Amino acid sequence: MNFEVDAVTDETPLGDGGLELESLSLAELVMQLDSFGVEFSDEEMEKLTAMTFGEFAQEANRRATGK
Repeated sequence: MNFEVDAVTDETPLGDGGLELESLSLAELVMQLDSFGVEFSDEEMEKLTAMTFGEFAQEANRRATGK
């Protein structure tokens, strides 16, 4: 995955109107996080496009730290 990140903020949507990540890209991202022990279920992956980058980063961090 290669994205132009200069314009990405915490408010940038992962899906429509933002990074435009589709299900395959999100699955790849979640698989990468899984290698760090951060897991999302299939049901949760379906909802990721509704999140902003900041929300996703915060949730991934929460799962990584167990808090």
